[in-house]
Amino acid sequence: MRVTVLGSAQDGGLPQSGSAHPIDEAVRRGDLPARTASSLVVETPNARLLLDASPDLRSQWADRSGMPDAVVLTHGHIGHYTGLVHFGKEAANAAGVPLLVTPSMAAFLRSHEPWRSLVVAGHVELRVGFEHEGWGTTVRLLTVPHRAEHTDTVAVSVGGEILYLPDIDSWEQWPLAREVVGAHAVAFLDATFWSPDEIPGRDLSEIPHPFVPDTLERFGDLDTRVVLTHLNHTNPLCDPGSPQAAEVAAAGWTVAYDGMRV
Repeated sequence: MRVTVLGSAQDGGLPQSGSAHPIDEAVRRGDLPARTASSLVVETPNARLLLDASPDLRSQWADRSGMPDAVVLTHGHIGHYTGLVHFGKEAANAAGVPLLVTPSMAAFLRSHEPWRSLVVAGHVELRVGFEHEGWGTTVRLLTVPHRAEHTDTVAVSVGGEILYLPDIDSWEQWPLAREVVGAHAVAFLDATFWSPDEIPGRDLSEIPHPFVPDTLERFGDLDTRVVLTHLNHTNPLCDPGSPQAAEVAAAGWTVAYDGMRV
């Protein structure tokens, strides 16, 4: 299987609208690369699987013809499903694209416009459950703890080899974390924040994520190739020349970037 990182940022992308953070300004000057919202495409010998449909899907998919053979959605936060707007009659006019979703995600899509119209018109076909066969592989959805305002949240395991986990509240709340991460050859893990002081005046307990140093400590001894993704626009890892990026590289890990292939 081949994996391409379509996007590597937290839902708001980089630069983030309205932000004057030094990292955003560096991107605007052209000193750092821009990042779109977190998403992967996994290519099996006979299919292309899109993991999360980000709001940046139109640009992320621009150099690919046709639609994905299936789309896997991790949860109902705006960075992970709103790209579905490009599947309707106003855009590509998709027909029967399988959406692999949990029951709560399916209920959310069936109950809210414009997503309900995509389902009713047959642009997408909901495939509900936690294990899906086809496309030359097996896709498993693994429930993880994360803010559930609208839906539950899952990590995605493709063929037991690739793990995509862009959002989790904390590793402590997921007892299976080491077992699951260690069972995969490559794991794309939540790296939203490096430290608790990244956003002055904001209580990060309202938007919980594990901090990257904790992730390094927990999984640094595993043989799994770890790729850090879903970077907030304030995360110093957005700068490949930062001391934090050097620390990650010294551990043998990789910071995802848009267009990266594995």
